Amino acid sequence: MTIQLVFIALLTYLGAIGAPWFFGTTGGFYTLGRPLIASALVGIILGDVKLALEVGVLIQAMYIGIITPGAVMPFDVNYIGYLTTALVVLSKMDPQLAPTLAIPVGLLGVLLWNVVWIVNVYFVHKADKYAEAGNMKGVKMMNLLPQVVNFALRFIPAFVILYLGKDFLQNFISSIPPFVNHYLQVVGGMLPALGIGLLLNMIIKEKIYFGIFLIGFLAVVYLQLPIIPIALFGTVLALFWFKFTAESEVS
Repeated sequence: MTIQLVFIALLTYLGAIGAPWFFGTTGGFYTLGRPLIASALVGIILGDVKLALEVGVLIQAMYIGIITPGAVMPFDVNYIGYLTTALVVLSKMDPQLAPTLAIPVGLLGVLLWNVVWIVNVYFVHKADKYAEAGNMKGVKMMNLLPQVVNFALRFIPAFVILYLGKDFLQNFISSIPPFVNHYLQVVGGMLPALGIGLLLNMIIKEKIYFGIFLIGFLAVVYLQLPIIPIALFGTVLALFWFKFTAESEVS
């Protein structure tokens, strides 16, 4: 059983948003990290595919609309998919109870992910210093060492939770001081915002483009409009924009 738990804990790392081993996020977070796929793999490993998929369907339905703008995760669907399914299968729980168990699992995953972001900032600054000094070996090392942190903070907690069971998880979540959890959430939320700002700084050439982006952002976040119609509207607006700007440049 220990080997099976090791495989499941390893998948919680390989399917994480920061793991690059399966064609980046394409094969990792957006494939291995999906709850339905995670539950199927857990079912195969633990020998109860039917129960695992019953859990996976419920979890996938719960979080099917979850997006990660700038890597901001309200819940860690990867941790939820693997750990919740495994805990239900191991304890032979009613799969209808999976959504209740998924909430603390998802919150723990977000907490750990915020810690990963905070710790790995150190390696980014070190990589910048190595780049300025022309030390390419140092730059490469600073891109590899963060994966050690990612692995440790994904694999180890997952294995411990699976080994000790669901009661340990619930007790651990309740024992975290609220101010610690709040601090990590605030700092972790600042880092994705910085990343989005840097991305916009690279792709936006004129201030008008930022205005268009801001309109879409406000429509989704504050007006609570569905993101797909807003994206389609933005696509049409972009086509018109480039058509008219190209015609004006020709004339």
